[in-house]
Amino acid sequence: MNKVFSLSKWIWLSETKVNQYADLVTTFVLDKEDAVLRISADTNYALYLNGKFVYAGQYPDYPHYKIYDEFSVGKDCRAGENVLAVLAWSAGEDSSTYRRETAGLLFEIVSGGEVIASSGEQVLVREDPCYRSGEVEKVTLQLGFSFHYDATREDDWKIGKLSGFVPAVAVEKKCRMFPRPIERLISFPAQGAVLCSQGDALFGTPAKTAAQTVSELFLRHVPLDRMGNVFSAAPHLPCAQGWKIEGESGVYALVDMGEEVSGFVCLDFEIDRDAEIIVAFGEHLHDLRVRSYIDGRNFAFTYRAHRGRNRWCGNLRRLGLCYLQICSPCGIVLYDCGVRQVRYPVTLRGGWIEDGLYRAIDENGIRTLQNCMHEHYEDCPWREQALYAMDSRNQMLFGYYVFEKNPYAQSNLRLMAAGLRKDGLLELCFPARVAITIPAFSLYFVYAVAENYFHTGDAAFLQEMFPTAEKIMAGFQDRTNANGLIPIFVQEPYWNFYEWKEGLDGGEVHRDKAVALRYDSCLNFLYLYALQQMQKLCGALGVQDVYGGQIPALKQALVQNFYDEERGIFAAVSEQGKKSVYAQLPQALALATDCCPKGKEMLIACLTDGQDLVTLSLSNKIWAYEALIKEDQLEYVLKDIEKTFGPMVLCGDKTLYETEGGANDFHYAGSLCHGWSAVPCYIFRRYAKEIVQKKLIRLSFSETN
Repeated sequence: MNKVFSLSKWIWLSETKVNQYADLVTTFVLDKEDAVLRISADTNYALYLNGKFVYAGQYPDYPHYKIYDEFSVGKDCRAGENVLAVLAWSAGEDSSTYRRETAGLLFEIVSGGEVIASSGEQVLVREDPCYRSGEVEKVTLQLGFSFHYDATREDDWKIGKLSGFVPAVAVEKKCRMFPRPIERLISFPAQGAVLCSQGDALFGTPAKTAAQTVSELFLRHVPLDRMGNVFSAAPHLPCAQGWKIEGESGVYALVDMGEEVSGFVCLDFEIDRDAEIIVAFGEHLHDLRVRSYIDGRNFAFTYRAHRGRNRWCGNLRRLGLCYLQICSPCGIVLYDCGVRQVRYPVTLRGGWIEDGLYRAIDENGIRTLQNCMHEHYEDCPWREQALYAMDSRNQMLFGYYVFEKNPYAQSNLRLMAAGLRKDGLLELCFPARVAITIPAFSLYFVYAVAENYFHTGDAAFLQEMFPTAEKIMAGFQDRTNANGLIPIFVQEPYWNFYEWKEGLDGGEVHRDKAVALRYDSCLNFLYLYALQQMQKLCGALGVQDVYGGQIPALKQALVQNFYDEERGIFAAVSEQGKKSVYAQLPQALALATDCCPKGKEMLIACLTDGQDLVTLSLSNKIWAYEALIKEDQLEYVLKDIEKTFGPMVLCGDKTLYETEGGANDFHYAGSLCHGWSAVPCYIFRRYAKEIVQKKLIRLSFSETN
């Protein structure tokens, strides 16, 4: 076979802009049954053959680690001429989910060992007339631009009926190409969608954004039977005959997916005139509508409908949500409003929990983990979809016990390693270029590398990742002061965050000046834990240990500077010799690192009864749970799981929250599905034997790692 992409060029439009959508089309003749298509894009693509949708979803990457997808497409082709059509999107601006690079599309089709089609100037291209290119409002800073679609401008370009197309231009992109390291996502329709409310919507003066317009609409519920429909207590979608949503002016329809779903929004409705529809999406109905506009965040898009039947699926933009709300200036007949879900294919380990509450918590945790796994781990599918080192370390660790073995965790670690900065830290998110980073999160990469080795025994992968871990450790060691401690990172680009709790949240995220010098016990405990992990990895690789010798001195410095003799616990902050902020996290980290100057009893007590300390957030429960289980406190851990996660189940939600405050946190933008919170799944599985022996709850799991 020819070298991959040997005849292909990166191509795009002659004029580029941010948030740009492009249609690219070519024809090819196939006279054999076999055909392999390879494709790569910046930022994303939706692929069609002879008008049939094939796949959408570029693997996030870097120029020095550029990923292509490979498809066997013979079954989608016909003898003779075929049409290859690609709808491509270039964000053109950095965000937490994308690293801005030169826009472009690269592809080839190979049959019988010969390239029969490739990207080049012979491909025809135009700016897509339906999606609005250029500056538009952002969904969030993390997700970047929202989108607007105009169905009145649709044509048949995907089947080769072309208008407004010109030859593509070659663009200069120097990339090292690699095949997708994991399986592609699988898709399936949402199940159990229900029309839960509908009625009149009074449109006033349009607001600045569609999301804000929805948030300010006057809504009045009208029963379906008063709109000419047969009464139904649970009107399901899709509906073959359609539901009439009629009103004197505007109307709305609110659809409940039944649980958190992640995928492409699909609409099917009929309307008697061209009209601009607003579709809002989200996780919350606490405002008697989808909470679409939150502190400048815009969880909505517009769809300009054409007169008649509209069938559309937004294949380029994956959204996470529990609810969809359609707002129209005139009546519609609604046949469907749902989500074509996409997930990474995993196999669950066997297991069964007989206790109803614990089983429900476990099931919520599994759904949470699955909703936060796509091309890479995500903190949450709704608000950010970003890969963070700290969040994903939790997700990897939990996943080793929930899912059968696959290369998913390692592919994520490769993405992180490729985001190493010149200062020895990792980017905040991957693959991204963010103005700030969180120093402590780079240390979580070290833990994740160590835990991957301990669970897989893959020495070759450890050798691949070890140099990145060494550079991270060197970056921290170089900052060690004469007192043996690492001070906080005082410069502007650094956010000294540990968890969403008072005194530990790092203060102002984006600042224009340095902060005062101080020392945080959490940062130094986390570095101490990293030293301990690196010491083990040196032994595993049979290389010289340059880390173990630092451990005694750092423990001594932690005790001297943070240990409160009177209270018998560690402070979180030391500033100009004064200790302040007493929280559970330092005590949990002290136990995890075995830095306990006067025994463990007081530290354990702080984790079990609070001692008026700042409590742990859900993201850091793992530190306390493991420490307490080692100290024969399993019963307390199970009761805390019941107390902490039980309310999320009992209120009817089917995933686990970002924080205990749920939707009301972060100015009412709290995520109800967050990967770092699935710690109960891990505790149940890793410590199943101990649970059974103590007869606290009845569990049965297949053998795990």
